[in-house]
Amino acid sequence: MKKQDKFLILALFLISLASWLGYYLAHRTPALQAEVTVAGQPAKTLDLTKNQEITIEGINGGTNLLIIQDGEIWCEEASCPDKVCIRQGKQSRDGEMIVCLPNRMIVQVVGAGEG
Repeated sequence: MKKQDKFLILALFLISLASWLGYYLAHRTPALQAEVTVAGQPAKTLDLTKNQEITIEGINGGTNLLIIQDGEIWCEEASCPDKVCIRQGKQSRDGEMIVCLPNRMIVQVVGAGEG
C-alpha cells in the first residue's frame, strides 16, 4: 500500500466521521411533534408536549396504540403479528421513527414547524 492510498483512506474516514457527527449533533435535540403516516398518506400530527393515547387505524383494519407521555412517544399495542413496532421503544429525538410494516404506519419525530 502506497503513502497516497493510506492518505486517501484516512481522508475518507475523516469525512465520514465528520458527516456522522454533524448529523448526530443536528438530531439530538428533543422534538415537539410526531407525524403519523398510514400507507404513505399523512394521518395525524401529534403534539409531544401533551400526554395522550391515540389509536391509529392502519390498512386492512390493523391498529396501533400510541402513547405520548413526558415528551416521548411509543407504540404500546399493535394488531400486527410480529410486534416489532412495540419493541422499538420510546422515541423523543428529532429524526427518530416507529415503523409498523404490516399496518403500514410510520411515526416520525420532528422538530416544531418542520412538518
